Amino acid sequence: MAILLEGTVLAGIRGKIGNIVIYPWKSKVCARSKPKKPHKKAVRSVKQQAQSNKLKVVSSFLNEITPFLQVGFKQKVKGQDMSANNAAKSVNMKHAIKGEFPEQQINWDTILVADGELVKPENVVVKVANNTFNFTWDEDKTGLASPNDRTMILLYNQEYQHFFANYSGARRDELKDTLCLDSSPVRTRGRTYEVFIVFKDVMSDEVSKSVYCGSFLN
Repeated sequence: MAILLEGTVLAGIRGKIGNIVIYPWKSKVCARSKPKKPHKKAVRSVKQQAQSNKLKVVSSFLNEITPFLQVGFKQKVKGQDMSANNAAKSVNMKHAIKGEFPEQQINWDTILVADGELVKPENVVVKVANNTFNFTWDEDKTGLASPNDRTMILLYNQEYQHFFANYSGARRDELKDTLCLDSSPVRTRGRTYEVFIVFKDVMSDEVSKSVYCGSFLN
């Protein structure tokens, strides 16, 4: 509210001028702006809601494993003004969600936690025993892979939203690796983990596309 001085041009006017209202109050002439009409919230289409929910679903997983993504998508964002987390969301929004809105959920078979050009692990087998995840894979048959590439392993528990990772494990030519959870500060036995494996060149930080190994009860 503003008080207009006597003798000014507006002091002798009463009523509305544009979005200004001039009125008397306690022997004074006052002015105030008209209240703005509340904007009606636009009704979002089902397609828009589905797209928004896709991001929500995929973010519920990717945000929890950001440290792993910072390695798995490091080369993808090199020289770009984009975080590894956002790059992972961009890739996975396209093919890592299954179901129709509002029943959308993560498609574990297609979601990527690393994305690169190295030859990926083939025919990976995982066996769990004594709080240890044991991995084997086939020997490279392309002739394009370095035997010195190292494994990266990710175990993710969806119920409690925690993960375990090894960022530099066995060499590609060893054809096997293990990840033991005995030293974990949280309970691990009796919990189900979504399991991924990746190959990484430790010199260049280039990686393969991640391979989803399956869901395993520890």
